[in-house]
Amino acid sequence: MLPLLLLLQSALLHAQQSQSSTWNQFRGPDRSGTSEEVILSEQLPENGPELLWKKELGSGFSEIIIKGDRLITMFSHRIDELNGQEYIGAFETLSGNLIWKSEVDSLFFEQFGDGPRSTPILSDGVIYSLSSFGKLTANSFEDGKQLWQVNFLQELGSTMPRWGFSSSPVLVDDVLILETGGKDSGWFAGFDKNTGKLLWSKGIGAESYSSPIVAEINGTSQILFANRSTLISFNSKGDTLWTHAMSVIGPTASPVFFDSNKIFLSSVNSNGFCVLEVSENGVAEKLNSNTMKNDFSTSLYYEGHIYGFNVAALQCISAETGEKKWTKRGFGKGTLIRVGDKLLVLSDKGKLIQIKATPDVYEEQGAFQAVQGKCWTAPSFSDGNLFIRNLKEMACYKFN
Repeated sequence: MLPLLLLLQSALLHAQQSQSSTWNQFRGPDRSGTSEEVILSEQLPENGPELLWKKELGSGFSEIIIKGDRLITMFSHRIDELNGQEYIGAFETLSGNLIWKSEVDSLFFEQFGDGPRSTPILSDGVIYSLSSFGKLTANSFEDGKQLWQVNFLQELGSTMPRWGFSSSPVLVDDVLILETGGKDSGWFAGFDKNTGKLLWSKGIGAESYSSPIVAEINGTSQILFANRSTLISFNSKGDTLWTHAMSVIGPTASPVFFDSNKIFLSSVNSNGFCVLEVSENGVAEKLNSNTMKNDFSTSLYYEGHIYGFNVAALQCISAETGEKKWTKRGFGKGTLIRVGDKLLVLSDKGKLIQIKATPDVYEEQGAFQAVQGKCWTAPSFSDGNLFIRNLKEMACYKFN
């Protein structure tokens, strides 16, 4: 009987991993920061899981995206105090060895860390990336060949954000959609993914660093932008579906969508967070509280609760009432993802912590020093492996 149970468990794990093995964009397959794979161990080994590889990597904040035997990320090379380049590159998943790299722009220098801020998106053999200076580029996944490039500053008259272009693009109905900051009411735009042709530009906004999400609401795919004090919903054709004046100001973290029609928004620049409900009658604010103030790290939703960083404290709160369930300090301004019923938290100094995703109590299941140095980039997970990076290197750990 035991061998049969083990066989069934292995088959289930393989099926779950096959469904979730592509981490193809910012915050994973549906931009929720979650993987439906399963971490079998309820306790990390004392020195952490097996390290598959660790590689030097130029400065940048882009997440790592994965498909099959390749991973993609953005990074930079600094020549001197005034010169350098930003790149997109492909690496072998199981070794970290470079396959190809392609220059996309000159290097953006910044006191908290040089290099790219945005995370690429992969679709149909093409990688779409945004440089710090606003160059949207399409590269072949196979060999890195540049297919097309759009320069927001030159072609759209865009305004250069203080901290560089940071929004990560989404793809809906073959339209690549992101914030561009263009002139003449063209703050948000959609591009043909095959040619880079501008299909539409809409809206007036302010400098923003939040990435959009896609939510299926009332049978319609809606692209949600949290821009300064307004939440805006577009469809892939550029039609404005609705706008709402948020009670939170200037979120950097992305919106969090849950329960088919609810949206969580949080900002360190305001009183905390709010929860909106979208219905046929419009958009209404159902909750606001000061129990969660997200800085740059986006929270995640799981089984009625929001898990995230209240500035520099990891917290769990009720999505229904905002009630604080537990708080844990000591991770700085970290990041987190969910894998099955586990939270994988990366501190801002490279410590990796496995936590049971439960509101009942903070239940740590082991921790280890995964990398050293500043870590402001959320982890990625695919095929039982965890991928992380800091400003100097990236690493892969085998969890299953």
